[in-house]
Formats: sequence, structure tokens, C-alpha cells
Amino acid sequence: MGMMARKAKMRLTYREGKPEVYKLRQLTYPQVTYDQLCGMIQIVGVNQAQTKAVVDALLTSLVHYMEIGHGVSLGTFGSFKPVFNSKVARSLEETTLETVKVKKIAFYPGGAFKDMLSRISIDENEVVSEKEPEPEPDPDDEP
Repeated sequence: MGMMARKAKMRLTYREGKPEVYKLRQLTYPQVTYDQLCGMIQIVGVNQAQTKAVVDALLTSLVHYMEIGHGVSLGTFGSFKPVFNSKVARSLEETTLETVKVKKIAFYPGGAFKDMLSRISIDENEVVSEKEPEPEPDPDDEP
């Protein structure tokens, strides 16, 4: 089984007349916890304490290198890189650190991750959302 989708009614609030349209929406599942992930790794023959120590060390190292501006590669899984967006200024003097508006971590999938994404299936759940249509955000607005 792959990802599940449902048909949902929504309203395009940014369009004249606010038409109702339909769209496939992804059904979400509970997030896998850190302990569950470590438990899955433990199956390959490493005890839970060792597993958590290795995963903690990996995460600590990721954070350390990204805090000082480095991107970090996890082999065929992909790479993480700290990035930021800034506001546009009209002059060089207006271009300051205060124009930085968003700091985030970008993920660039590697070969194994891309292969998995190409194989994952999307199945349709026949239930149509009965909720009130959700307004669709204006595509010109920035998040």
C-alpha cells in the first residue's frame, strides 16, 4: 500500500465568483516516532541503547555542521542544507541582515530517495470529503 488520497471539495477564494472545485488531497498518517524508528533500526542486530547513541550522534553532527553553514550529505538518502530567503531591497544600503525573512533547511533527495518516490503508489480512497470547502490560498501570496 502506498499513499492514500481522497477527493475534496474546495472554494477558490481568489477567483471571481469563488467557484467550488474538487482536488485530490493526501490522507495523513501518524508520524513515526523517534523510538519507533530506533526500534526498526534495532532489528538489524544492534541493541536499543547503541541504536539511540548512533542516531543521536548523527543528529547532533547534522545540527552542528548546519549551524555553521555547511550542507550535509547522507549518501544516497540525500542532502540537507541551511538556506534563507530575504526581502528585495531597492538599494545596496537597504540590503541588510534585517531583510532576511525566512531561515530553513532545504532537503535535496539522493538517488535512493528518488527511486523510492518513483515507485510509490497513490491509491484513491472512495470517500469524498463532506466538510465545508476549504478556501484555496491565493497563489500570488507568499507563505
